[in-house]
Amino acid sequence: MKNWKKLAIAGVLAGAATLSLSACSQGASGSAGGSSNSETKTLTVGYWKGSDTENATFDKLVKSFEAKYNVTVKPKEYTDITTQLPTDLSGGTAPDAFYIDSSFYPYLQKQGVLNDLSKVIKSSDFYPSVAKAFTTDGKIYAAPKDVSTLALYVNKDIFKKAGIDETSIPKSYEAFIAWAPSAQAKLDAAYGAGKVKLFNVNADLTRNWQFIAADGQNPITSDGKSDLSNTTIEQNLQTVQAMFNTGAVATPKDMGVGDEGAGFGAGKFAIVLSGNWNYQVFKTQYKSLNFDILPNMTYKGQKQTMAYTVGWGEYAKTKATNLANEWIQYVTGKDGMTTWTNGVGTLATRKDVADSSTFLKANPMLQVHQDGLSYATPWQDGTNLTTVVTSYGNFITNAFKKGATSSDLKSALKQADDDANSKISK
Repeated sequence: MKNWKKLAIAGVLAGAATLSLSACSQGASGSAGGSSNSETKTLTVGYWKGSDTENATFDKLVKSFEAKYNVTVKPKEYTDITTQLPTDLSGGTAPDAFYIDSSFYPYLQKQGVLNDLSKVIKSSDFYPSVAKAFTTDGKIYAAPKDVSTLALYVNKDIFKKAGIDETSIPKSYEAFIAWAPSAQAKLDAAYGAGKVKLFNVNADLTRNWQFIAADGQNPITSDGKSDLSNTTIEQNLQTVQAMFNTGAVATPKDMGVGDEGAGFGAGKFAIVLSGNWNYQVFKTQYKSLNFDILPNMTYKGQKQTMAYTVGWGEYAKTKATNLANEWIQYVTGKDGMTTWTNGVGTLATRKDVADSSTFLKANPMLQVHQDGLSYATPWQDGTNLTTVVTSYGNFITNAFKKGATSSDLKSALKQADDDANSKISK
């Protein structure tokens, strides 16, 4: 999960836009259920290597599938799937089935390199928010295998030492801005000025999306242009700027750490907005960490979180359609997904699996993340998302620091739009 989380936050498709993949779909083996390859006994599956636990669970699924169908599965490991997979697709050497990050999906689907799985899986088996991430014109092109959401992680010991009542944490971002200065003052008194920040906010597109997309806004227009500087988005991002101006909010870089997980584990932040991928990290690498998990704060009265999901897609030129169908049905079916989620400790994309998850029952705090799927927004926005992510990240930090003004924000968004659209036009 760590690998795809990085893909989601960093953006995808780097370098892939120059490749022409449309021809790869020509001469495809046909839709699901075809019999032209019924005798095929070998299946190649593409994935990226994860933790030792993930790798062991993946091997378990492979061996179980091989025994069940009396076939051979050949895993193909990618170290950088967003550049290596398009190369394989262009050369006609792609695996029969492969991982697809939700933010990578629009590009692959547009290129016509994926088989329609509408007759292979049922969209209704999955949470709507994750099925939507792989659906185009009513057809689903990848089966969601797992998912992560964002929630608030609260360091109970920091709150106790500073004399802050955990129940005083506001339920909305609007209320947080008013509450934060007094809470930060207590942290400063307990730990020293600026040693511990009340809250982490990342200055990047995916973590700011809940504000950017408020009021039905889209930072990328229907014709693929960056529109970050539109008036409504700018006004909503003023809320983020106001949080930084309280002096109680900082980025991981501000605190000298690589990400919010490391900052939370090291006691640099009292609260972080983070994904469930960090839960196991906190439990295993920071064993003395005493924390709670709460739902993300609302904005303009709306519940919000992001859904970062990965699915299994099927190569349109596979010569093993039936076997690839069976693999996808197995690994994202109830039994296969139960094996995966219980083994890895990630969130299920199917409610029936979530309801019976032994891992979730053993770790009830994670239910907050699972419940977030009922209102989560998939991390995805067309084929130019990576370009906009990069441009936004390059300029927005100038506006997200204490003392920055509305003029700084306006300028940063204009620069991000100009930079992104210049690249998109080329």
